[in-house]
Amino acid sequence: MTHEPHSLLLVDDEDGIRNVLGITLGHAGYGVRQAGDGERALEIFREHRPDIVISDIKMPGMDGIDLLREIKSLAPETEVIMITGHGDMELAVKSLQHEASDFITKPIDSRELELSVEKAVDRIAINRQIRQYMGELEQTVQDQDRTIGEARAMVTIGQTVAAMSHVIKNIAGGLKGSSFILEQGIESENREYLVKGWEMMKGNIDKITRLSMDLLNYAKTGQLRFEPVTVGTLIEDVAGLLENRFESQGVAWICEMDWDVAAGRVQADKEALGACLVNLVENGLDALAGQDISDPRVEVTLHQAEQDIEIHIRDNGPGIPEGIRDRIFKEFITTKGSRGTGFGLMTANKIVNEHKGRLRFESAMGEGTEFVLSLPIHSDAGPQK
Repeated sequence: MTHEPHSLLLVDDEDGIRNVLGITLGHAGYGVRQAGDGERALEIFREHRPDIVISDIKMPGMDGIDLLREIKSLAPETEVIMITGHGDMELAVKSLQHEASDFITKPIDSRELELSVEKAVDRIAINRQIRQYMGELEQTVQDQDRTIGEARAMVTIGQTVAAMSHVIKNIAGGLKGSSFILEQGIESENREYLVKGWEMMKGNIDKITRLSMDLLNYAKTGQLRFEPVTVGTLIEDVAGLLENRFESQGVAWICEMDWDVAAGRVQADKEALGACLVNLVENGLDALAGQDISDPRVEVTLHQAEQDIEIHIRDNGPGIPEGIRDRIFKEFITTKGSRGTGFGLMTANKIVNEHKGRLRFESAMGEGTEFVLSLPIHSDAGPQK
């Protein structure tokens, strides 16, 4: 099989393995350089910038994970394939978390190696095409006499697509890691691996579900159907939807409603506004997940402020880092670490804006976060007794 010329760096501290793999890949049409340790590999990489790196995970000195991190910091687009033993499962999953493209297990099958490299070559070609396309698109946008609003919309779409691609890539990496653990568990009949792999799989499926719902909610905000909606009913619906999760996570749901205010109505799309409230409450639950807090809780209170009804949602989690507080409603980022998709708060803010309301928050590290959703009272139905 012929290939577009691609440079390849092979890293392994065992001369025999390195030479055999070098011959195999050389016969397949690749230009191969070799290194016997991570330090030398890094020197070669800095000098020649190969397209693909194949590295053993366990090596003396700089190991494969450290080498992977250094390569990705220098050239994130580089395809890195890791070689691992059957007992190095944790390291294999860790390599995926550091954006390794793939991993192959020892003893190495020559056909499996070639297939892995061929997939890397395909990804390189696709990424180049995408970069070329994006460059052409950018040039086209620059050449057109468009309004400032249209230009800003294009930038926003581009940023969103790029960030969403990163989220999808992370989910794909997680699925690949969980699949690997499940396969090892099946092969070795190891129940611990099966349980761990399945838990990882469920987590990534949950993230895919969240991303799909966030995308649907974000897209729907231009097609809202407004009607008078009672605020207290919305809160009760949210409590019912999330009851099982509060119970399973051991978090207290504390709801204090002034019933005069709770009986008030707002002009809203009930489904969209409900999804917004669910997202904000789930944000608190996610903030509390895995935290060593004696009384984890999410509190919801209602207040009337002049002509607005305010819904306060507070958790006593670790708080939102200062570095992202001014961007969480504007950019595709997440406050939930590996559990989040990055779309939730952006979508929530968009829904609130479509309802002519306002979403704000206060947060303190180690003390928690409070979101405040303000909505104008429906003109024909203020708070009722």
